[in-house]
Formats: sequence, C-alpha cells, structure tokens
Amino acid sequence: MGKYIAITLISLIVIAGCISLGCISQEESKIKVGVMPDEATLPYYVAEREGIFANQGLDVDVVPFLSAMERDSALMAGEIDAGENDPVGVILLQNAGYNAKIVSLELQETGEKMRFAIVASPGSKMSTVTDLEGKKIAISSNTVIEYITDALLGDVHAEKVEVKKVPMRMQMLLDNEVDAATLPEPLASYALYKGAKLIVSDAMLNKSVSQTVIVFSADFIKKNPESVDKFLAAYSEAVERINSDPESYRALLVEKIRIPEEIAGSYKMATYLQPQPYPREKFEEVLNWMQGKDLVQRDISYEDIVLGQ
Repeated sequence: MGKYIAITLISLIVIAGCISLGCISQEESKIKVGVMPDEATLPYYVAEREGIFANQGLDVDVVPFLSAMERDSALMAGEIDAGENDPVGVILLQNAGYNAKIVSLELQETGEKMRFAIVASPGSKMSTVTDLEGKKIAISSNTVIEYITDALLGDVHAEKVEVKKVPMRMQMLLDNEVDAATLPEPLASYALYKGAKLIVSDAMLNKSVSQTVIVFSADFIKKNPESVDKFLAAYSEAVERINSDPESYRALLVEKIRIPEEIAGSYKMATYLQPQPYPREKFEEVLNWMQGKDLVQRDISYEDIVLGQ
C-alpha cells in the first residue's frame, strides 16, 4: 500500500510539473508534414535528420507526395497536418471550404537563383519573350504554374497547351512537340542541360512572383498552437545550418528532390528564408489573378488565409 501511495505521489508531482511548465502532450507533439520533390522542402529534411525537430519536443513525419493534388487531398482528409504549398493552392483550398492557414513564407526566387522558367525547345530559334507570341507553351492550367507563366509572359499572348505532369511537359519540350514550356526547378535546369533554351525565368523579373509557403490546417493550429511555434523554430534553425554551409547539404538535396545525376554537382543551391509572414501585397496579386480567371467564388481575405494577420 505504501509503495502504491509513493508511486501515486510521484505521478502527481510529474503531472503538476508539466502543467506549470506547459509541456506539450504526446498528441500535440506529432506532426505529419506533406512535401513535394521541391528544393523548398530541404529544411524539413535537415530538421528531421539532424534531430532539430526532436530537440523542440516534436515528432515530425515528413511525408513525400508526387503530386500537389495527392498532397492537398491528404490534407483535407486529415492524413497530414501541414505541408509546403503555394498561394494559388491555398486559396483554392479555402474556396473549396477547407480552412488552411499560411504560417510562413517558405522560399522564393532571387536574382541569382531561379525557381521557374519558360524554356524553348532545343530546335527553336526563339530567344526573347516577344518571340513567344502565338506559340504553343505547355503549362498546368489554373495552378501556380499558369500564374507564373502569365507573370513571365507579360503582354505576350501564347497558346497554352495543357500538360499536367511535369516530366511529360519537359519531355514534350525536348521532343519539340511544343514550342516552349514552363518548368520548375530542377527540371528547368535539366532541360537547359539537354539543349533547351532559356527564354525567361522568375529570377529575371524586377519583382518576386514565385513564393512557396508553409501551411497548417486551421484545426491543428487551434488545438496545438505551441507545436506550430516549435515547428517554425526548428525550421529556422535548419535554415541557418543550410545557409551557413550549403555544400554540406547538397547530397541530401539531390536525394530528396531527385536532381538528375548529370546536373547534381553543378546545381545551384538556394538561399533559404527565415520564417516570416506571407506579404499582403503578394496575396492580393494572386487573388486578383484568380478572380480574373473565375477560380474564386467566395469572398476570401488576407486574414482568412494568413495566420495571425
């Protein structure tokens, strides 16, 4: 009996200590994060492999997906709690009635590092954006790919050809079946290696158009606000480690985003951003574009989409 009382007292002390210190429950500490084979997600893998998530008291499972549709379906079904995404995708989720929140900007192009590009076929004689007038350009419609395509084309009108799967889009380009294609990295660089011609990239514009974002379900945020804060703290530490010694993470990047062997050694590493709010002006630009294409039927505000704004 005395032993039972002693164990009970110890248990009560541990529980009381956790209450006073604000310990994260076992349920709260588990996060499933959906990712695509995209260089933007490198900090997730670094934080997972180097124990940064664990040091924050988090048990994070990084779940790979091969398509944005599969990732978003998993988020809506509650199979994952969070993930990388893009502003177009998040607004489409909100328009469909699913409440997801952008908790941070993730990665964007810089003057030194492109994220998306319009490239012409190897046999093409085109060299400028104006050469694309009336030409066939392979895209994925009603997605961030089309948004970026329109930003890169400006006033030029090309004939958009629907090719959802990125590898197929690149292969059609290399086979000269389309005049041009909008490709994300690293496939844009690989297409150039294979003889395609760079027409224009997001890095060549005088403004940023290619942001990715970190998204959590609103339900998870409501139940586990501390876990979200700790996730962003771990992400921040991973970013610091990558930016301070990018070459030491090249092998991990090549492995996780499937950079083709031919360009693995020369592929330019990105400079990663610290967690920060997704800018209101960027949200307005994306929303206006989507409204112009009648992709949004609901009234959606910046505050609906971005956490804590």
